Amino acid sequence: MRAIFFALALALSLALAQEDPVVAQVGPEALTKSQFDLRFGLFARSALRQLGLPDSEETRALLAQYRAPYLQALTEEKALLRVARVQGFWPKEEAVEVKVWQLKEAFPSEEALLAALKEAGVEDLATYRTLLVEAMALEALEAHYRARLSVSPAALKALWLLSPEYRHPTLYCARHILLPTLEAAKEALARLEKGEAFAEVAKALSQDPGSREAGGDLGCEPQGTYIPAFEKALLSLKPGEVSPPVGTEFGFHLILLEGVKPAGRYSLEEVREGLEGQVKDLAWEKLSKALIRPYPIRLFPERL
Repeated sequence: MRAIFFALALALSLALAQEDPVVAQVGPEALTKSQFDLRFGLFARSALRQLGLPDSEETRALLAQYRAPYLQALTEEKALLRVARVQGFWPKEEAVEVKVWQLKEAFPSEEALLAALKEAGVEDLATYRTLLVEAMALEALEAHYRARLSVSPAALKALWLLSPEYRHPTLYCARHILLPTLEAAKEALARLEKGEAFAEVAKALSQDPGSREAGGDLGCEPQGTYIPAFEKALLSLKPGEVSPPVGTEFGFHLILLEGVKPAGRYSLEEVREGLEGQVKDLAWEKLSKALIRPYPIRLFPERL
């Protein structure tokens, strides 16, 4: 009887292993296909949304080539989770429950919450809680080490000098006021001619929600940024000049050319924050590889 029981148990375990095979081993921890599929599904939804593509079998097939690379990334994340647990960065249950409660409060009912989770690719609240715990642990671990990373001024300056992306063509610094009709544009122009500040008139009248609160500020952009009619009028101005009303499909614009920056390099101060972030990203990437070294990773992409 005992032999029959063990034979049956072995058969069941083999059947389960075939249904949900191990696709990677991270130290002593196994990563199964169902665990991978959950995370890759979330990645696919996010990627398709960013690309503006519908979530369908056809578009999912386009992402099939990323399954193996994503498996590599996921196993490294799992190894970092082990580091987070060992080093004491695992979130307290109370902190997790606060965030779960905040999520619940955002929905009128539990049914609405569960529907939203399923729409996002998360089967239930327990799965969401697991993903939340892991995200909090990784965030705490990374924040701890990032806070200890420092960037030397010499390294920052060298990267600034060697990186071509910090060069720019001629930049045109402009503001505009967008009005719905030619008559409204002429009335706004009259106010400017009487001495009212361009930024104040823009705040009061402009119909452009993206720049209105900033006084119509469009920043400093290169030629080719704007639609042809707008850009033609902008390039015809001298610094400090305001255009007559310019008609486009959006309405009528009054354009102020505030200044022109010759082609050159963005100043170090302008790009310092982004540069420091770039250096720290590279440093964290190298450090994270070192942190997970004690946890050997084995991949079985053929089982995906």
